[in-house]
Amino acid sequence: MKKRICAMALATVMLFFGSLAVLDVPTTVEAAEITYSGTVSEATTSEVLYLSTSGGTVQIKIDGGTEFSNAKFLLPGNSITANCYIGSDEYWHASKLSGNSSAGKVSVDTANKATVKGRIAKGTSEELLYLVVDNGTMQIKLDSDTDLSGCRFLIVGKTVSVTCARGSDAYMHAMSISDVGGSTSSGGSSVGTASGNSVTGTVEKGTTSSVLYLETSGGTMQFVLDLATDASECRSLIPGQSVTVNFYRGSDAWNHSSKMVNNTAKASAETSLGSDRTTVTGTVSGDTKESTLFLDTDGGTMQIRLDASTNFSRCPVLLIDKKVEVVVAHGADEYLHAVAINAK
Repeated sequence: MKKRICAMALATVMLFFGSLAVLDVPTTVEAAEITYSGTVSEATTSEVLYLSTSGGTVQIKIDGGTEFSNAKFLLPGNSITANCYIGSDEYWHASKLSGNSSAGKVSVDTANKATVKGRIAKGTSEELLYLVVDNGTMQIKLDSDTDLSGCRFLIVGKTVSVTCARGSDAYMHAMSISDVGGSTSSGGSSVGTASGNSVTGTVEKGTTSSVLYLETSGGTMQFVLDLATDASECRSLIPGQSVTVNFYRGSDAWNHSSKMVNNTAKASAETSLGSDRTTVTGTVSGDTKESTLFLDTDGGTMQIRLDASTNFSRCPVLLIDKKVEVVVAHGADEYLHAVAINAK
């Protein structure tokens, strides 16, 4: 009886230590993936996707192994689902990006085509490409059969080569889009929507955020201002201000401004800013110029410097009596500088 009890005890001990040995065997753990869904942020670059999700903004690296599934358009506001894993650099990396990119379809005169090179501008969507070339900004429609095989993905600021032709809707349509190097000069045949016409005059009263009234030697001209208008060198449109306008004839028979250049004071150079940020609200005063915003507030008129780094994405131009919200910070020169300006 005692021998049986001893044998059972020995067997139990051996089983216990055997279990420990099994638990102690190292195992190989594969990197787990997680899925994020959200919208593309304006901060997105060709290397990093900034994805705005319900839990905040996620930074996700895009590399050579990233798979794109109907997600060629990494444009601000577009919905994207990202399958991610933690890389050896401790950053999130996208193994796969999925979207719902789509485009329309019209008949295109493929017998007469042109190839242009340019930089993708803000306002580009799955239906319409805004392409900045040497002599203006082109509007090029994107169709369901546009060949994107030569371009990994489209992103604002990227330089691409576009083969296009005139469609039955009077727009130029992209037949194919390919990645190219850093050049933004136009190539191949010239295209009608970027004619390169320009005129100089003074801003007239009545100018709005959508229509510029310009007094020229030949009379008053009206120019449509839209998402394709490059206002980087003309951040204010105050009556009496001298402005040069590059324009083209749109399919709506209106003259559209592709670029505006202020011929008076320019924005000041960038300066280092303190970490403090304050938001003020007021209306644009008539004393405003390219380098300084005069803002009428409840407490008086504020003078706020405008820099090359001021974010105008939510207020392309400053108009007299326009109500705006300004994020300001103190610069190294002791002046208040505008970090960002939002139209109200």
